[in-house]
Amino acid sequence: HPELSQALGPELFLREIKLAARLQHPHIVSVHDSGQSGAATQHGAPLLWFTMPYIEGESLRQRLTRERQLPVEDALRITREVALALDYAHRHGVIHRDIKPENILLCDGQAMVADFGIGRALGQASAGERLTETGIVVGTPAYMSPEQAGGEREVDARTDIYSLGVVLY
Repeated sequence: HPELSQALGPELFLREIKLAARLQHPHIVSVHDSGQSGAATQHGAPLLWFTMPYIEGESLRQRLTRERQLPVEDALRITREVALALDYAHRHGVIHRDIKPENILLCDGQAMVADFGIGRALGQASAGERLTETGIVVGTPAYMSPEQAGGEREVDARTDIYSLGVVLY
């Protein structure tokens, strides 16, 4: 989204995406590359991008839409796999900030967490004035922890755990 360029600035975006690219875990969708295009958005900022591998399968949201409710065994397995991914990321200093069914991909019976990095980059930007001026919300309200929804500057790994609990529920 072009408004991310204005809110983040290329240095912060690229730094945080590079940090996310270092996360190599079987339940995390890796980041291959990132950069900025020579073309500017309508706001004059460069267009920022990152690439991830194509994951054949579906999102947890798509499966929930189709099935309405998962068998308990599947729900617990998916939650465990996402929790393993989050634990790995948290031990490497990365907080996702937007755990929701749309960011959990299901491939060959395995759960994979997507979109690491952008949530952290947005969170870093929210500590400054620039983000509030753009009106971008960091995270998805239905899955946010109370402290994240309250706009607290510093959220930690517990915000992801809270969001995962909401997804499981």
